[in-house]
Amino acid sequence: MTEPANDVSNSRREIPAEHVELMQQIQRLALRSGQLMQRMYESGGDAASATEAITRINALDRERDLTEIKARAAGVPAEWIDRVRTLGQRGFEWREDQPLPDPAPQGRRRTVQRVADDIERLKDMAAVHTAYQHTRGPGDTETGMETVVAQQLHRNMEAVWMRAGRAAHAIGMDAGERAALWSVTSAEWQRRVDHYLGGRDIADLHTRWRKYGDVTVAAEARKSLAKMRRAGQHGPDVPLPDMPMSPTRMLLEAGTSIAIQPAPQGADGDPITTAIDAALSDGTSTTWHEDAAPLPGADLYSAAPGVDSQIHP
Repeated sequence: MTEPANDVSNSRREIPAEHVELMQQIQRLALRSGQLMQRMYESGGDAASATEAITRINALDRERDLTEIKARAAGVPAEWIDRVRTLGQRGFEWREDQPLPDPAPQGRRRTVQRVADDIERLKDMAAVHTAYQHTRGPGDTETGMETVVAQQLHRNMEAVWMRAGRAAHAIGMDAGERAALWSVTSAEWQRRVDHYLGGRDIADLHTRWRKYGDVTVAAEARKSLAKMRRAGQHGPDVPLPDMPMSPTRMLLEAGTSIAIQPAPQGADGDPITTAIDAALSDGTSTTWHEDAAPLPGADLYSAAPGVDSQIHP
């Protein structure tokens, strides 16, 4: 048998050890299944032995299918999974210098859309939180649940913010593309906040606010960041690229939009930007760490009777 020709040997690549191990398992399972199939046909045994062989082959194939699913979830390129499966089925054992095809280019358009969705989500989270806070009376005391949700909402924004910035850098979005997504004018903040305050059902606003303060938002973003970490695109040793507007600034700008009237036609500068620049002049930190400890009180989600139904509408 001749091994399929290919351009690039994996000895020239830096493949994560986890990916190598998964590909070895896939190729080994495909090889064993193929060997059993060949022996079954060559032996010409009775129906009972054939049934036993088929049962073992099916079990190996199911295990391989599950391993392939795990490999895809871990970020192993589909072309590599297909190649090692084919090599195993053709009777080849894994070799350290085994050639693998070049992965297809990332679906840039799809990733750009996901970055845009993340930025839109961040803007909406800031507007919803601002509107929610505005509906509370000046003398209202914040409940324990409200404190937990508000803190988690900010942490969720930081996680989505990190994913958006890292993904934009990974696909090489240029300065113009980033600016088109990152920027928000004072008029836009006012429209966004007014959308939730202008006669909208307060119950709907509160439900949306609690959804944005659900721990699953950050958990979802961390899954993506974990994949980026394995690809060397994220981690404490990877410098931050040009990032979107920070969650702290978004919340401040959205909050300021309620108090500041629209600038007169032709006025210089943006009133919200001017106000927030002054507010952030103390060097407020906007760095987020995915391994940060859970928020104090986060166990209230499951520990307090009746709270879960309120936070997870």
